[in-house]
Amino acid sequence: MDTTFVITTESNSELPYAWEDETGVGVLRMPYTVDGTEYYYDLGRETDVPAFYEIMRNGAAVITAQRNPNEVIEYFEPFLAAGKDILHIAFSSALSGTFHCEAAAAAELMEKYPGRRVELVDTLAISAPLAQLVEAATRMQRAGNSMDEIRDWVEANKQRACALFTVDNLEYLRRGGRVSGAAAFFGNVLELKPVLCISPEGRLVPIDKVKGRKKSMRYLVDTCAATIDCPEEQTITICQADCLEEARSLAAMVRESIRPKDVRINLVGPVIGSHCGPGTLALAYYCRDRAQLIPAGTGAAK
Repeated sequence: MDTTFVITTESNSELPYAWEDETGVGVLRMPYTVDGTEYYYDLGRETDVPAFYEIMRNGAAVITAQRNPNEVIEYFEPFLAAGKDILHIAFSSALSGTFHCEAAAAAELMEKYPGRRVELVDTLAISAPLAQLVEAATRMQRAGNSMDEIRDWVEANKQRACALFTVDNLEYLRRGGRVSGAAAFFGNVLELKPVLCISPEGRLVPIDKVKGRKKSMRYLVDTCAATIDCPEEQTITICQADCLEEARSLAAMVRESIRPKDVRINLVGPVIGSHCGPGTLALAYYCRDRAQLIPAGTGAAK
């Protein structure tokens, strides 16, 4: 294992905290505010995630924020001071200004620590697809790959790391400016469930609307089956925002239709959950190319 560098990411990767403990990957905590009180997501170590969704259902005001350069410097500097280089595998710059703050912090620190390196990869991903890339990078480090080799692999494969997701209630997307108030109202009345993906540009984009929850789950599975690359070699991640039983049903559908190497179920944490809301379900896996997820003529990739 090459111990001359550390791999870091943010808690928007939603890696389980057990992975953080096992691997030593550094995870920058991302903030969220509930009714005026700020918290930092700790990968579920102490956060009561179901309770968070319950207060969301009860109307709590939840917002998120980026980390500023000084906070990133405070996080990165101990690694450099200990003589380690940093490979930071970051969540999408299209979803937050945090990446640009991390780049500014890296530039300042490399001036302060000549000879040390901070390499940043903008994965144009978030949540489980980001976690997949971090996990692969960590396995490569354990196998003895260099920081440059791992960086280049992540850059070359980041467009294969993808996610499809559906939400239970359009209201939370409306609050985040994803759909209009009228669309949210009529969508809920008609039981329309939007299906979204992470675009090649790193944004969350709608690709279809399906009537009913069961049909939206089937849409996820069928689209995954049509686009997944070598399913027998993959662990598919199902992300759930306080809808565990539905996630288990989705896992059974995945096993029957796709037959991957394995299926696991992860929580959607408060930072991402504040935008998509309770009841969100997602499938994350390696596809051949994210662009294949977006139907021709939708304009969703723009």
